[in-house]
Amino acid sequence: MTLPHVIIALILGAVAGPPRLDQASDQGVAAAVGGLQRRYQSVRTISGKFTQIYRAPGVEQIESGILSMKKPGLMRWEYREPEVKLFVADGRSTYLYTPEDRQVLVRPLSDADLRSTPLQFLLGQGDVSKSFSASWEKEVTPRIEGTLVLRLTPQTTQPDYAFLVLELDQLTFELRRLVIRELTANTSEFILTDLATNVKLEDGQFKFKIPKGVEVVHVEDK
Repeated sequence: MTLPHVIIALILGAVAGPPRLDQASDQGVAAAVGGLQRRYQSVRTISGKFTQIYRAPGVEQIESGILSMKKPGLMRWEYREPEVKLFVADGRSTYLYTPEDRQVLVRPLSDADLRSTPLQFLLGQGDVSKSFSASWEKEVTPRIEGTLVLRLTPQTTQPDYAFLVLELDQLTFELRRLVIRELTANTSEFILTDLATNVKLEDGQFKFKIPKGVEVVHVEDK
């Protein structure tokens, strides 16, 4: 499952540092969701590295690369290992190009799609507290010591996923890891590193020109 998205900077001004959230209370959940929302509202662009791990019965596929995102809805995910692929979203369509297969998958991208994507809050769309029911995660264990792990369950049924798990820095609410649980119980996990926010990103890198001689497959929404 190729998805994309990513992150932001929050200025923390308290001399003693921000309080630690109570991970046994509903108030702590609400504070974490609010911190996440505020953080991503302040960011216009994101760049960094990602590792994507797809798991299904008998399958574990690991890919990695670099990403760039620009609000609202512009994305570029360059897969470099083990296979070169490119995913681009230009605000109107998405393109998934696999050079080895000489194929491009083209799918329309609407405002409704942006509002329903698991990464809607990274793309400047929606309100996390209104779109999801939040709780502390009890099944997925954190990868990093001292992080917050939230489960977000969509308020309305989604065709592609059942819920999300977000691992956040407990001081800045920066997204470190995203786990997407599909309706089939398969998972796509994204580990995000070396993130930079509000860097200059040219719009040209979010435009995709279909190479000559490749197969173009148009995937229409159901």
